[in-house]
Amino acid sequence: MRYVLVIFAAGAALWAAEPGKLAASWWKHVEILADDKMEGRDTGSPGHRMAANYVAQEFERNGLKAAGTDGYLQPVPFQVRRIDEANSSVELIRDGKVEKMQLGREVTIGLRTAPEPKVEAGLVFAGYALVVPEKNFDDLAGLDLKGKIVVMVTGVPAGIPAELAAHYQTERSKRLRDAGAIGTISIANPAQMDVPWARASRARLLPSMSLDVPPKPEDGALQLALSWNAEHGDKLFAGSGHTMAELLALSTAKKQLPRFPLPVRVRAVQSYEKEKVESQNVVALLPGSDAKLKDEIVVLSAHLDHVGKSRAFEGDAIH
Repeated sequence: MRYVLVIFAAGAALWAAEPGKLAASWWKHVEILADDKMEGRDTGSPGHRMAANYVAQEFERNGLKAAGTDGYLQPVPFQVRRIDEANSSVELIRDGKVEKMQLGREVTIGLRTAPEPKVEAGLVFAGYALVVPEKNFDDLAGLDLKGKIVVMVTGVPAGIPAELAAHYQTERSKRLRDAGAIGTISIANPAQMDVPWARASRARLLPSMSLDVPPKPEDGALQLALSWNAEHGDKLFAGSGHTMAELLALSTAKKQLPRFPLPVRVRAVQSYEKEKVESQNVVALLPGSDAKLKDEIVVLSAHLDHVGKSRAFEGDAIH
């Protein structure tokens, strides 16, 4: 048997239990972790700390070795940002005329970047904004992105394996920044969305989190990250010679998208609250006994945190 490193897990180890007993034990843990006393287990909240302590106690009760930096716990520092929509705005500027966009309905502001309080810049449509060297695919080639906001449709063209696409999507922001871009506008293709815009946009009010660690020079973030409702996409493409319907049809067919500058500018005001919190991983080790595999570790992990309380409605707002 290999060593087994168990992280975050919220269930006790009943290796030889009868099915009925196992189910009863599992449900007991669900009832405890989903209890209103834990207030939705928001990351870094007192409710989450209560849940982490409960899991640590269960690990100890089941004979697992502590593998955190503080017993079973490993503290993790986060920076937290929450949008202040009342004092934020997004506007389109075309031919000297200003059109204010409706936050939530037409566009949402993301805070996973390093948001600047005020951003104004021209736009360039860069297709999927994807660069995959192994497939000689480069949406950014030949585009002047210096000081620009890059507009993109989410998706992947045919011929690019999912694993390559997933990898290079994580590098997209760095490549855009290296090309001189200062922000992004992402348009999700409704034909490929699991959750419709009306529902997904509610998540804009949830806090965004990032690790509170000193940034590396190569990790510089973009100043603006907007998500645009495809139903209102033609407000971006007016006067460009292209339509939202045309671009979405190409994306649905996984075809390569055209790339072109847009005759419009975006001006955004980003107001947000910020704070620092400490959350906890819960880490335990189940030592193995196989002589040949003793130096190998199998990692099992699961989420312990949840999204806490909602600000979107009154009443029982605990998730």
